[in-house]
Amino acid sequence: MKWKTAIKVAVTSGLMLYLISKLDVNAIYEAFIQMDLALLSLSLPFIALMYLIKARKWQALLDCINVRIPIRRSLEIILIGTFYGALTPGRAGEVSRAFYLDAEKSRSIPTVIMDRVIDVICLLTLSVLSTALFFKDRNLIYLMVLAVPLFISGIVITMNERIVSFAFKSFSQGKEYTENYMKTIREITGNRKVLLFTFSLTLGYYILNLIVYWIVIKSLSPALNNILTFSLPIIVILGNFPISISGFGVREFASVTIFQMLNENSAYGFTCPVVLYLLTSLSPALLGFLFTLRKKV
Repeated sequence: MKWKTAIKVAVTSGLMLYLISKLDVNAIYEAFIQMDLALLSLSLPFIALMYLIKARKWQALLDCINVRIPIRRSLEIILIGTFYGALTPGRAGEVSRAFYLDAEKSRSIPTVIMDRVIDVICLLTLSVLSTALFFKDRNLIYLMVLAVPLFISGIVITMNERIVSFAFKSFSQGKEYTENYMKTIREITGNRKVLLFTFSLTLGYYILNLIVYWIVIKSLSPALNNILTFSLPIIVILGNFPISISGFGVREFASVTIFQMLNENSAYGFTCPVVLYLLTSLSPALLGFLFTLRKKV
């Protein structure tokens, strides 16, 4: 695990250093200090609503396995998962949510996995649409052609009984653990009503995320092209590649590329995803950290 972490640290550092070497550091600094904080503050209610949607979505998935928790508790655990997810590539640390429930881990972990799977499917759909409609750049198209099969392969792996069984054996988990895991996956995927409901919530979550990103863009410069807002799904999905620490470097690289495509200032392209991360991930993660200090259920 140490060499994997070392590679991810190297990728993160390399991409960030490369970007900084190619960009005007003074322009990036000016973009930060000249930000319209009053306008930016308008994003806070939308961010709160985003996390309430996430909490309700997971609550619906837990209902499938007859685990009932109040929305407030679901929100607390979501924030805890955000904290651990912020520390890991591809937000893998969000699986920690399962350990804050009074339920068998072989049943609760699949609900977190399915939560992420629904997220990825929604993001892939929005990313492909954004690329096709607004950002017909050859390099971005190549990246999406690479991303779609990779993420789909990841989804298939999490639902393949043989692969799951092999993985659990590696962690000294017995056959019963695999059976419970697969039973939960089948219960969720076989419930069309829940799938439709959770996908609708996920879509609503990302629509709110687009609004927040538009506010971030306009708080940096009102003159920036509104079309840049629709680059968010592409930036987020590429940032979910588990090759850097918490997506740093990858998100900024994708954003700068898109801003340059539309002949916008690259400094804003670097700043936008950083500000969005601070607002929608790091700040909730810090709140989640406070919840980790409390006693588990």
